[in-house]
Amino acid sequence: MIRVQLVVTGEMERVALAASLRHAFPEDELEFWPTQKVQDFTSSRLGSHPGRVPGLKTRAREMAQAIVSAFEPGRFLNAIPDLVLAVDDLELVNVDQPHVVTAYLARELELTLKDRKFLPADETRVREHLRRRASFHLFVPMPEAYFYAESAALTRAGAKAASRFDVAQHDTEAFEVDDPDYRQWLQRRAPNAVEPHRHPKQYLRYLCDPNASAERAYRETKEGAQALERLAWSEVTAREAREAYARALLEDFAEGIGANWQSPGPVAPLTARRSGGLLRNLAPAVPPTAAVLGQSS
Repeated sequence: MIRVQLVVTGEMERVALAASLRHAFPEDELEFWPTQKVQDFTSSRLGSHPGRVPGLKTRAREMAQAIVSAFEPGRFLNAIPDLVLAVDDLELVNVDQPHVVTAYLARELELTLKDRKFLPADETRVREHLRRRASFHLFVPMPEAYFYAESAALTRAGAKAASRFDVAQHDTEAFEVDDPDYRQWLQRRAPNAVEPHRHPKQYLRYLCDPNASAERAYRETKEGAQALERLAWSEVTAREAREAYARALLEDFAEGIGANWQSPGPVAPLTARRSGGLLRNLAPAVPPTAAVLGQSS
């Protein structure tokens, strides 16, 4: 039995991601521990990590602490997960700079390890667990994007209107839609929405309520969870050279549980399985520059 700890930032993922992965790997003996939900850190534009500044708490700290704490020294062996899978949305505000997001978390993980002041032998052991058993992945730009790759998922999510996103021609991880009916709907429902043509969740809200007659036609923890729980990940990743971040997650997860997952096309290099990384799929943090070293770190 493979013990899996999920760390997520969204309510839909908290409710349904474990079931979704179990659905994708039905023949594997998986024991999902209660999913841990933490603060997201990608909903605001990220820059260089500021280091440890008195009075400043980065939003990535909770994610890093959850990952490191899974391998806290002194835990009994049966209290250490075989695999920790942490996931956050890339979000539109950071969609052009995923490298900044992964570097930011890598730096936060290093600072968190430093904060813990482990004994040298304990730190070595924790780092080895992180390299072998922990991963961080991105839903791009958010998990609802993948529903468009499986029409049945949109139906489970409650879609009533037909989607005009052309999944045959476009990558869901680069979601963009041109729908005049949606533009009219936005004038009534979300006139101040930012880049709504690139926002898969906002467009899904329209598909679920094309007449703008319901207050909450799409709810992440109900309709969204229903779509995610039985998402056909093999269909999502079936098109070569698209959905590379989803493919990276699934291939890494499969390797972590000793399963086989094959889909055409490359995986996203930023979150692909690697050797010698800080995590299973995350490169070590780049040492801060001399300018940053002049600050508190």
